[in-house]
Amino acid sequence: MIFKKILFTFIIFSSSIIAINAQDNFSTAKAYVSEEVISSSELRKQALNVFLDCRWCDRNYIKKVIPFVNYVTNKDEADVHIFVRRQINGGGGGDYTIDFIGHDDFENINDQLKFISSVDETSDETRKARSGVISMGLMKYVARTPIGRNIKIVYENNGVPERMLNPTVEDDPWNSWMFRLRGSGSFNKDENYKSSRLNTTFSTDRITPELKIQMDVRYDNRQTYYTQTDSKSFRKNWSVKGSVIKSLGPNWAYGGRYSTSGDTYNNYDFAASVGPAIEYNFFPYEESFKHQIRVQYGVSGIYHDYTDTTTYFKTDETVFRHYLSMAIGFNQEWGSGYISLTGANYLHDFALNNLGLRANINYRIYKGLSVSFETRANLIHDQINLPKGDASEQDVLTRQIALRTGYSYSFECGLTYSFGSIYNNVVNTRFGN
Repeated sequence: MIFKKILFTFIIFSSSIIAINAQDNFSTAKAYVSEEVISSSELRKQALNVFLDCRWCDRNYIKKVIPFVNYVTNKDEADVHIFVRRQINGGGGGDYTIDFIGHDDFENINDQLKFISSVDETSDETRKARSGVISMGLMKYVARTPIGRNIKIVYENNGVPERMLNPTVEDDPWNSWMFRLRGSGSFNKDENYKSSRLNTTFSTDRITPELKIQMDVRYDNRQTYYTQTDSKSFRKNWSVKGSVIKSLGPNWAYGGRYSTSGDTYNNYDFAASVGPAIEYNFFPYEESFKHQIRVQYGVSGIYHDYTDTTTYFKTDETVFRHYLSMAIGFNQEWGSGYISLTGANYLHDFALNNLGLRANINYRIYKGLSVSFETRANLIHDQINLPKGDASEQDVLTRQIALRTGYSYSFECGLTYSFGSIYNNVVNTRFGN
């Protein structure tokens, strides 16, 4: 019994000593961490405030591999605004233009770097290379801050060229041709309806600085069976469309478009068109990632074989149509936008015309507040394809055929506001993003 008491006392005493030591160690650790936090906080004040303006970037990854800057959520708080723009190149990859725009103490210290990714790269390979370019672009700013003393640049020569170079056409076994194939199907059923849909697309293109060749093939079939009325509706359309565009220097281009199609909704058993077009861009085409003002004119010869006799008592006809369009696009640090206006009419009757407007804009108002607008509008006076007679109630309700209209329009707007801490450096991917 005495031995048990001594043993019990020894265990309690030992446990107390361990607990006290653990508490002392914990206190020491807390003090150490606190000291580090203060040191890190002072260092953080010396770091650049960077606003990363990139819709395609993996932000969590960039924060991990470029930890020597502050990532702020408002461009007005930034020392450097990184603005990334992307275009899809002829090979299906991405051509990135990365602008570094200095503010406050770095006013008028600007730079621009290019980065090219190929279509066969994984997203991980692309983000690594892209982050490397961003990191290099930041060096001219970081070098002007005290934290620049902690930067060390290392060149790893492993004998393999990095992805900043594209293979030339001579080295490409596909000769710049790209092919894409996609198919999808769906089936839905309940007590009242049964519907199915089949959709397939195939596209190919070859894009070089001198020549642009594109072709697109589509097929879509939708069927719906209504149990209550024992009736069926369907819509089927197919199309083969393409274009061949030749460069005529930095501002001019000419070429032609062609298409064949069938569409039950628009009363076409078969339709075909072909014709030339010419375009002028007020800015050089290589600046299209930043701004463009394009004017295009084209003429087409069109053949229609109608499913039902039209309101003009035609079962088939050959007509000619021309169009003139103007498009303005821009992509700046404060926002982006696009507007186009297209007018067209049939040459045998100028009263058969169509005027279409499309516009969208995204504008950053102030700090975390931004607004977006999009609108589409058409004046429609060229529906020569409509079948004669009145549409049935079922056709109207299920939208199986096109109906006569003099106009159509749509409008959409959105407002976004973000607020809170201007610093956003922490990465935490627990439970996903």
